[in-house]
Order: sequence, then structure tokens, then C-alpha cells
Amino acid sequence: MEKAKRLWFNKQGLSYPLTVALILALLLVICVLAEFFRLSIIAYGVRNALQEAVISVTTTNYNEVYDGLREGYSGGYFMTGEAWEETLDYGDVYTQLDRVLGTGPDGDYHVKWQTNGYEYRLSHLQVSIRNAPFAPGNASQNFEADVSIKLEIPLSFGWQSLPPVEMTIQTKAAYMPKF
Repeated sequence: MEKAKRLWFNKQGLSYPLTVALILALLLVICVLAEFFRLSIIAYGVRNALQEAVISVTTTNYNEVYDGLREGYSGGYFMTGEAWEETLDYGDVYTQLDRVLGTGPDGDYHVKWQTNGYEYRLSHLQVSIRNAPFAPGNASQNFEADVSIKLEIPLSFGWQSLPPVEMTIQTKAAYMPKF
């Protein structure tokens, strides 16, 4: 009994388990921070590429919008016989994203591959174009294109048992006449 009591109250070597636990906790925090920054960098790059693609869509519609501007209207319309009809060009956003991000089609996804699987996948692209109203001199609403896409990123650092991170990225661009 005396020997057990002495071992219980002995303070030698007490800091070793605490030091090991502290180092393991710090390593876990560093891994989580590294994963957070990796996810942020990928999402930031995809958002920038999506912004470039939607700007390309609005630029592609310049020729449709310009015809209306010449006639005193602000939107993408053209005259067919006796009536004005809306004309829009949705462009090819996935092709722009594939070019900028280095992704490629794979079923319903556009995937960025790496050596041990995929780095991220893109899907559910939605492009919405709002034409400016058909009214002379109306500058209250511009020609705008909204784009959203679903981004899926698998977790690394041994988190394969967790589902991938999924987020929807949205961006917008507008064509605004300067005169």
C-alpha cells in the first residue's frame, strides 16, 4: 500500500504525457488549418474562373446588345419584320472553365484529376441571362448574366471517411453601355 501511495504522489516524469498530448493536438490543429486553406484556395480559383467565364458570356452578347443600342434601346433585341425579338447568346461556360482550370468532362461532372484521384469536381452549371428591358433610354437595368456551379472537393489528411465538401459558387457580370 505504501509503495502504491508513493508512486501515485511521485511527480517525476509527469510532464511527458502532457507534452505528447500537446504536440499531437498542435499537429491536429495544423492539419485542420492546412485543409481549410487548401479548400479556400480551390474555391477562390474556381470562383475567379467562373467570373472570367461569365464575363466571356456577357462579352459574347456585345453584338446582340449593340444592335439595340444603335436603335436607342438598351437590350439584346433585333427587328424581324414588324416586331422586336429578344436575342441572347449563352456561350459555352464549361469550355471556358475547362480551359482555365484544366478540368475535363467525366459523366455529369467536369473533373480536375490528380495522381491519387480527383482534386475537385464541378457540376450543376446554371446560366441565367437577364436582358435589359425593351425601352428607349432605360438604364435602370443592365444586360446581366448570373452563373452558379456546384463545387465538390474531397477532404485529404486521412479524412476519407467524411463526405466531400460541397458548395455552390455564384457570380454575376453585366454589360453596361458607356454612352
